[in-house]
Amino acid sequence: MKGKFLCRFEVGDVVVERNTGEARKRVGEIVFITDGKRPKLKLLELAPRSMSPKFNGNYSRLRYFSSAQEKCRKLRIINIKRKVFQLGDVIRHRRHGCFRFGIIVGFHHPDGLYSDSWEKGYNGKDVIECVEISGRSGLPRKRDVDGSIKKFEIGPSHAKLCEILPMDQNGGIRIKDYFSFMSS
Repeated sequence: MKGKFLCRFEVGDVVVERNTGEARKRVGEIVFITDGKRPKLKLLELAPRSMSPKFNGNYSRLRYFSSAQEKCRKLRIINIKRKVFQLGDVIRHRRHGCFRFGIIVGFHHPDGLYSDSWEKGYNGKDVIECVEISGRSGLPRKRDVDGSIKKFEIGPSHAKLCEILPMDQNGGIRIKDYFSFMSS
């Protein structure tokens, strides 16, 4: 049984602790494996949502922890599908069977609390602020009757990142598969 655990993990694998009795399960990347009677893993702690490293205090040091090999299991990152929105991304939002496109210009917490999405990337729970655009040539901003720029706010549900095509002989940049969105 001991040999089973020794050959199972390698440096660089991402693992999650099995139920340790605590409320949360820590996720980490293996940086060192110790030998002995009870082999242990030294892990760099990762944020479960973004898989980015966690820091102690004021970003001065990376956060590490140790765990016994039998208390950990490999995490299959391929199966994790997280929507990672960043400032400047072009998104498609579906509402009531209609589509609208927008460029992300900000994030804010629904309860008015401080949002860390500005520094660390989208955290999955903030409201996304967008400037509405047309998906056609050049991605121009839409304006309302008064001439001011149209904005909208959405949650992460029903929002999808769009791929942008570069300028060609027909004009400016545009959204890939724009007409397939409109026909569906």
